[in-house]
Amino acid sequence: MKTLLRIEELTKIYKVRKGIFKKDLLYALKSVSLNVVKGEILGIVGESGSGKSTLGKIVLRLERPTYGRVLFENRDIFSVGKDYTKKVSVIFQDPRASLNPRMSVKSIVEEPLVVHKVSDREKIVNEAMEKVQLDHSLLERKPENLSGGQRQRVAIARAIVLKPMLIVADEPTASLDVSVQKEILNLFLSLRREGIAFIFITHDIRTVEKIADRVAVIYGGILMEVGSKEEVLSEPLNPYTRFLLSNVPVKHPKMREYRDYTEAEYEIPLKGCPFYPRCPQRKDECFVNIRRVSVNGRIVSCNLY
Repeated sequence: MKTLLRIEELTKIYKVRKGIFKKDLLYALKSVSLNVVKGEILGIVGESGSGKSTLGKIVLRLERPTYGRVLFENRDIFSVGKDYTKKVSVIFQDPRASLNPRMSVKSIVEEPLVVHKVSDREKIVNEAMEKVQLDHSLLERKPENLSGGQRQRVAIARAIVLKPMLIVADEPTASLDVSVQKEILNLFLSLRREGIAFIFITHDIRTVEKIADRVAVIYGGILMEVGSKEEVLSEPLNPYTRFLLSNVPVKHPKMREYRDYTEAEYEIPLKGCPFYPRCPQRKDECFVNIRRVSVNGRIVSCNLY
């Protein structure tokens, strides 16, 4: 499959004020390397503050990396002009916040076409509405007059109206009811069949089980593990991936496994393995460094291998 997006050794550092005169360095991402191929759904999983949304913001050019680069069709994304926003689109978590309450549905979906001076806009808007399974009668409504699922479908219509090659979806189902989540996930799968690739960012590992082709697990800004959905979810190699899976609710209490992960308050260390304070299999060397290795074709950051 053709590689659409390539992320190379991506690092993002923020300076965080600590006290009046002191500033500490916060590593949101540390040497993350990934790729996305045409028409695939790559799930990015991790807890809040893991760095997954920062990764999405850099791909969307909302942030610049401190080090490393992102290539789209073999070109650095920061060297490409406005054409990049035609090929790469976004769906945010909360449609209440991402949709302008003063605009009609028609104006919201049509806006990217206006920005890029695309003609025959009415036809394209109608086609987008049909793809997200929204009736044309909703075009004159405002977002406040729609249900949560309808608002997110409007956001998806806006994202696909320019026929992008890649969509970054940042927690797109987190604010929706379970029944609506399933409908939205099925919609993403139908769009994938049209050749659109997705970076699907979520804290819920159950969601990627339903939708992703491959899964990348991030914690403390480090790519802990990446592989096919089946490999990562059925045979996780990294202790942090096992920790995430151990927190997935089980169907019956008898299925609950014993957990020996540290639950006390902790801080992510500045060096070594970010999961060190919580890991039941940690070694002394994990406090100092973490190795990135290939295990049967899967990339894993862990000193157990």
